[in-house]
Amino acid sequence: MEELIRELMHLGLSEKEAAVYLASLEIGPAVVQDIAKKANVNRATTYVMIEALAGRGLMSTFVKGKKRYFSAEAPERLLTIVRLQRRELEEKEQEISSMLPRLQAIHNVEGSKPQIRYLEGPDGIVSVTEIFESMEGEFVEMVSIDDVENVRELVRHREKHIEELEKKGASYRLLAVMKNPDISKVPSLPGGEIRLIPAAQFPIHGDFIVRGNTVFLYSLASSLLGLIITSKEISDTLRQLFNLAWQGAAAFPSEKR
Repeated sequence: MEELIRELMHLGLSEKEAAVYLASLEIGPAVVQDIAKKANVNRATTYVMIEALAGRGLMSTFVKGKKRYFSAEAPERLLTIVRLQRRELEEKEQEISSMLPRLQAIHNVEGSKPQIRYLEGPDGIVSVTEIFESMEGEFVEMVSIDDVENVRELVRHREKHIEELEKKGASYRLLAVMKNPDISKVPSLPGGEIRLIPAAQFPIHGDFIVRGNTVFLYSLASSLLGLIITSKEISDTLRQLFNLAWQGAAAFPSEKR
């Protein structure tokens, strides 16, 4: 019974709601004191739980003679509730997606203080990548290809990442740092120009991208973390530093895609 209570709690029921529902399901139509005794919940609280369960469509009531009986709805009702929750989540996701461009438009990009967001661990890195994918426009990037290959989450997410970027059709310039420079090992994405940099001469263990007024910084070797900085001054400065590095890398192998 305890295991069933925990599973019902995962569906959003409280511990006492789950206990009352299971007690009623087991004994069938009953008066409140019998349900309370079976659930090991006091009578006043059982009334409250029954009302909450009725609001979820999991219990019903009827009068027989002079007594009021309460009855748990069939377990199949739980599937209906889950389907409704899933539909509500899908609708909320669609609403947020439609709102996102307007929210981004009023985001304090031009504020006097840079906005900084810090996300740590594999999930944090993927979250930063998804924020980058949601943006529009040209971007510049300098990345350690070898370190990216060692991060399973990024490798697993790569196909979807490239697919999302292809949909946007953005142009880009990429400085790919590699121990053994090989253009065929750089993920293929049309619309850009790539220059290879030997890691022996310019060792880095991370990734930085500038897109619009936002800078994305990744640490990929000793620890996994992502940093998002929204600031026109900082993004313009790092973009110019990238341009300087881009010019310096003109002597190395390059390819347009």
